[in-house]
Order: sequence, then C-alpha cells, then structure tokens
Amino acid sequence: MSADDKDQSPERGEISPEDREAIRKRSAELGQKLDALKAQKVRVERSAGGGSQDQSAYGAAFKFAAELIVGVAVGGGLGWVLDRQFGTAPWLMVVLVIVGFAAGLLNVVRAAQEAQAKNEPLQKAAASVKDDDDE
Repeated sequence: MSADDKDQSPERGEISPEDREAIRKRSAELGQKLDALKAQKVRVERSAGGGSQDQSAYGAAFKFAAELIVGVAVGGGLGWVLDRQFGTAPWLMVVLVIVGFAAGLLNVVRAAQEAQAKNEPLQKAAASVKDDDDE
C-alpha cells in the first residue's frame, strides 16, 4: 500500500478490495504450504518410527531382557530350593537354570515374532533407503 492509497481511503483502517484479495491469496498460499509441511512431517515420522515408537521399542527391548532374566532366575531359584530339599546339590539347580534359560529364550522368540508380525505392514510401507554399499 502506498502513501497515495492511504490518502484515497475514506476511513482509517479500511482495506481496499485489491489489498483484501492479495491478503486472501497469500493466506491461501501459506495454508497450502503449511498443509504440505504437515503431510511431509507425518510421512517422515512414519518412515523414521516417530517418538512414540522409539519409546515402545525401548519397552519391548526391556520386556525381552526381563523375560530372559526371569526365566533363568526362576529356574535357578527353584533348582536351589529343590536341591536343598532333596540333597542333590548342585545338579537340580544346574538343570533347572538351563531349563529356565530355554523357557526364557522361547518367550523372547515368541514375543519377537509377534512384534515382527505387528510391524511388518509398516516396514513394507516405509520408503526404501539406499545403502552406502550400493553406490
């Protein structure tokens, strides 16, 4: 708006029709750019995993480790108690630690397969990333 336009406007604060149209066009352009950036952000978060998925990945890793440790600890504890009861130390404890490790490992494998099946559609939908070795 030039100084001449201000002098021609009858009331203070009134906007000319040309200025209104320019503001509308600029607002529409900014809205489109904002929508495009929001859509790009959503795509990037989906392909990169996003913040909440990182937290759930840490939770899953903790769950896997806990299942393995608990299996060994329960097997060892049960074996120790049975060894004291029957006087077979340390054989039942050794056997049940191995059984507890196997049970914990089986639980970890099952949970990992379940997580893989749940995340497979996201992995297929993710954009392909070029490896450094492929150059």
